[in-house]
Amino acid sequence: MRSLGFTVALGLAAALLGFVAAWQWRLGNFDALLGTPPVAVGQRVYDSFTPAEVKHIRVSSGGASAGFSLRENGWQAATPWEDRMDPRAAVAIINFTLAMRVEDLAEADDVDPSAAGLEDGSVKIRLEDADRRPLANYRLGRVSPWKAEVDGAEQAVATVFIQPRDRHRKRHVYLCAGDINPLFKDGLKFLRDHRPFYFNPVSLGKIRIRSQQGDLTLGRETPQSPWRIVKPLDLPTDPAAMKKLLEGLFELQAIRVSDRAAASPPAEDAAVKPAQIAITTFGSEVETVLEIYPPESPENQEVRATVSDRPNTRFELPLKPEPGIVSLADLPLAINDLRDPTLTRLNVASLRTISIQPATGAEILISREPPQPWMTTIDGIPCEANEENLFALLKAVTSSRATGFESDAATDFTPWGLDRPVLTLRFLSRDNQVLELRFGLDSRGGLFVNRAGTATVMRVDESFLASIPVRPYEWRHSRLWSVDRVNLLGIMRVDDGGPPLVLKYQFNQESWQAGQEGKDLTPRLDPARANFMLSVLEGLKVSRWLAANDEQALAALAKPSLSLTVTEFTTDDEGETAGIMDRTVVFAPAGTPGFFFGRLGEDPHPFLLDAETYGKLAAGLLER
Repeated sequence: MRSLGFTVALGLAAALLGFVAAWQWRLGNFDALLGTPPVAVGQRVYDSFTPAEVKHIRVSSGGASAGFSLRENGWQAATPWEDRMDPRAAVAIINFTLAMRVEDLAEADDVDPSAAGLEDGSVKIRLEDADRRPLANYRLGRVSPWKAEVDGAEQAVATVFIQPRDRHRKRHVYLCAGDINPLFKDGLKFLRDHRPFYFNPVSLGKIRIRSQQGDLTLGRETPQSPWRIVKPLDLPTDPAAMKKLLEGLFELQAIRVSDRAAASPPAEDAAVKPAQIAITTFGSEVETVLEIYPPESPENQEVRATVSDRPNTRFELPLKPEPGIVSLADLPLAINDLRDPTLTRLNVASLRTISIQPATGAEILISREPPQPWMTTIDGIPCEANEENLFALLKAVTSSRATGFESDAATDFTPWGLDRPVLTLRFLSRDNQVLELRFGLDSRGGLFVNRAGTATVMRVDESFLASIPVRPYEWRHSRLWSVDRVNLLGIMRVDDGGPPLVLKYQFNQESWQAGQEGKDLTPRLDPARANFMLSVLEGLKVSRWLAANDEQALAALAKPSLSLTVTEFTTDDEGETAGIMDRTVVFAPAGTPGFFFGRLGEDPHPFLLDAETYGKLAAGLLER
């Protein structure tokens, strides 16, 4: 028979087991009794929530504390200021918390709190959900001497001491990769948004500017529409300038922010209105207005400002350019800074006719009917237009930018020489729309342009005229000739007036023979070099055509440095051999560095050839 003591012992054991089972059933674990097991190396300290669940952030450091909540208008601070939290700081805190990966760990009793930066007054961070339930609660210590290797990082990253303050998790200190300590310096001031504006650039529909240069309004109909100046004139904007303005407004940051009640008010001057930059988003009629007060003296580097949706805050914004920051001086705020300075935005694909009318020459007409190439007429003979010059013309009128805006209300164009233009360009599109640009020179040689039918006069760089070919011969196609190796019989080459080198060619065998002064030099001829010279001759293009009376070219070509005579079969319309033809092209050094003069047979117009192509033609063909 069992003793009474044994029975009591069994009863106590059963009660204890029942209590433990009930505890485990109620809480799911024994963490409250034994403590949460430490997080293993390589694992994250917090992984049970997502960034979207975080609705409240509490931070304290060195006696300063702040509380932030996510509202419809972003992260807002209730204490110690009633102002917007810097959303970048909120994202950094949340992402850092979720990314804390354990590199090493120790018992809290084995770590000196002061050495790890975990003593009283250290940074404490608490993240909460919408119902104020804690998601993460920990102390952030100082940076440790050790570095961590992180996937995707080019260099090892810093590590910091972390001590969770959640229930049942206080017994361990972790070494985790990353560091956000700089966010919490100087009384947590970096958690306050120093940017006056906070917006999504895609959502902006209107920008209103009041500056010393005047008032203007920018607008667009949809997020996909281009920005336009809508007041005081309807003008297209410069995409690069608009990009600079939007990026500048987004990145503009105060050097200091303070509570408006605590800051001394700026000096008021009834005669001088504060400058304003106001933004409005699509679907809203409410402006967010930044008011910028005049500097108290010309030497001031900063100016005071306020913004309408942060009534308790005053900003000190950088006024003058400084390296590494966006200042007010960096923002394009004047109409001439924001308007499109491009001469025209032609739809090149729709062009059908181009007219070039110089003041002292005949009109040049260039036209096409796709898919045919661009054609022109030179000396009464239709021919293909020079593609390189056509590209240069279209590039000049579509990419050249005005260097200044003279007037938007001109009625008398005489001061700019536009009453007697030195050059007129007309562009006719397939829908019969005509664009006419008139260029004039003033008494000082400045070049100006006016689009016919408008009152706007723009200044352009004087070099623009040099980029437009205005002589008919300049519009000849750059292709010098067409050499067909199928019909090629031979090439006679003369270098610097020396004895001719005669090359005979057989297309069927793709072979060459060479002779000079009755000697057979075929064994010394390098066929690869001869074939290379022929390939250059087949597609030979001139760099630029010259006037028939170009004295420098004519004098140089009287003593050529290289002469090439090509002998070919000629064929009739049915492709049958009709005879033999010789064509000779000569070259001579030009006074212009990097070029050689050239001329084909009796063609009255010499040309320029680039030195690189000349070198390929003049390269030696014989082995020594």
